[in-house]
Amino acid sequence: MIRKAALALALLATSCATPPEPALEPAITIPAESVRLGVMVATLGGATVFADKAGQRFIPASNTKLFTAAASFHYLKGIDQPDPALGTSLRIVPGEGSAPPSLVIVGAGDPTLRDGAGCVTNCLHELADAVAARGITSIADVYGDDTLFPHEPWGMGWSWNNLPFYFGAPVSALTVNGNAVALRVGPDTTEGAPVMAAWAPGDDVMRVRNEAVTGPLGSENLLSVLRWPGSDEVVLSGSLPADAAARSYFLSVPDAAQTASARFVRLLAARGIAVEGGAKVRSRSESRVGEEIARLAALPLLQSVIKVSEDSDNLSAEVLLRHIARAAGGSGAKDGLDAVNAMLDQAGIGRAEIELFDGSGLSPYNRVTPQATVRFLSWAASQPWGDAFRAALPVGGKTGSLARRFRGTALEGRIFAKTGTVQGVNALSGFLIAESGETLVFSVIANDRPADANSVLPVIDKLLVEIAAAN
Repeated sequence: MIRKAALALALLATSCATPPEPALEPAITIPAESVRLGVMVATLGGATVFADKAGQRFIPASNTKLFTAAASFHYLKGIDQPDPALGTSLRIVPGEGSAPPSLVIVGAGDPTLRDGAGCVTNCLHELADAVAARGITSIADVYGDDTLFPHEPWGMGWSWNNLPFYFGAPVSALTVNGNAVALRVGPDTTEGAPVMAAWAPGDDVMRVRNEAVTGPLGSENLLSVLRWPGSDEVVLSGSLPADAAARSYFLSVPDAAQTASARFVRLLAARGIAVEGGAKVRSRSESRVGEEIARLAALPLLQSVIKVSEDSDNLSAEVLLRHIARAAGGSGAKDGLDAVNAMLDQAGIGRAEIELFDGSGLSPYNRVTPQATVRFLSWAASQPWGDAFRAALPVGGKTGSLARRFRGTALEGRIFAKTGTVQGVNALSGFLIAESGETLVFSVIANDRPADANSVLPVIDKLLVEIAAAN
C-alpha cells in the first residue's frame, strides 16, 4: 500500500466538522457522506498498486467511451484510411412527366460533415456545387436520407433535459455540424427589455420564442433556454442581468435529416436553383433510388475516434457504435453493444463488472467497476491496436479534456486518460507513467456527489499524482 495515497483517501472521508491536520491538508476535503469513490491502480502485468472500493459498481459517465473507442479499433478495419463508402452522397430522382427532378442527400454515417462559409473539405456546399455544375435550374423537393441506421435518435435512458443541447443531439446517419446550432444570447441595454437573441449565420433552422427580459445590474442570472423534445421551438424565459456577458448556447436540432435537407435548400437557392417543393425526409419505404451525381470524401473514422476520446463527443461515439454494429453483421445500437460485449468477453469481463446501455456514457444505466476497467485497459494495451488506442486518449496538461488538468505537476504529459462527467459523477481512467518510469493502469470513479458539494476533481488529481510519486 502507498502511504500518501492512503492519507489522501483518509482525508476524503474526513467529516467537514473535523478539519484535517495542517501537514496533511488537501486542496479540497469532501465528507464521506457526500461522495462514493472507487479506485484501482495496477501495473500492466496485473499487480495491484492501490485499491479502494474497486469491485463496486459505478456510473462511468463518459468513461463509457473507452469501450466504444477500443471496439472501434477492434472491429473496424482500415480505420486510419478514408473509406469512400462513408462519404455523403447526392442522388437525383427524375420527376414524373414534365415535373423537375428531386434530390436526395444520402447519409452514410459520417459525423464530420460540415456546412458553413468556413468549411473547406467534406462540406455540404460541395454537393450543391455539383448540382449547379450539371446546369440544373429547378428542383421539386430535397430529401434527407438517414435510413442507413435504424431510427434510434437517442440512447436508452437519456434524460429529456439533456436532449435540447448539443451533447444530447439526435443520432443519425445524416449528420451536419454535429446536429447542433448556435444561439447567441445577451442582455439589452435597457432594464426590462427583452434579451438579445440571434442565431449564428446559417443556424436559423428553428423558431425562437423570447420571453426573457433584461434584469437590473448585478442581479441573479435566471435565464432559461429550453427546447422540448420533438419541438422546433426554442423558448427563452427568466431574466439576464444587464451586465452579463453574451454567450452562445449550442442546441441540438429535433430532426437531423430534416435539418440537413433544409440547409441544402438554402445552398441551392444561393446558386440560383429553385426548389418548388421543400425540405423533406426520405421515407424508409421509398423504393426509388435515383442516380448518384456526387459523393463527398469522408475523413477516416480514426478522426472520429480521436474526437470521441479527446473531446468526449457523444454523437461521434454513438455513430461509431452503429459502425461497429455493421462491421459485426448488425445494424443498430443493440447490435453495437452486443459487439462491445463480445469484445469484453474476450477480455474475460462479464456483465456484472461492465454493463453498458449506450456508446457515449450519457445513459444513467451504465455500470462499471474500477477493477474491471483496469483489467480491460490492460487487455487493450496488449492488443495489436493497443498503442493507437492509448495515443488517442487526452494527455494531462496538453490535449483534449485533460488540457487544463495536471499542469505543473509531475504527471503533465505523463498521464493518458479518459474523463467522465455527468450530474453527480466524475471519472478518470487510463494510463500514467510513475516516477520510476513504469506504466500504471488506473481507474478512479466518484459517484453520488450532491449538486452543491465541492468538486472532487482536485482530490482525484492529487491522489494520482501521489501514487505516481510513490512508485
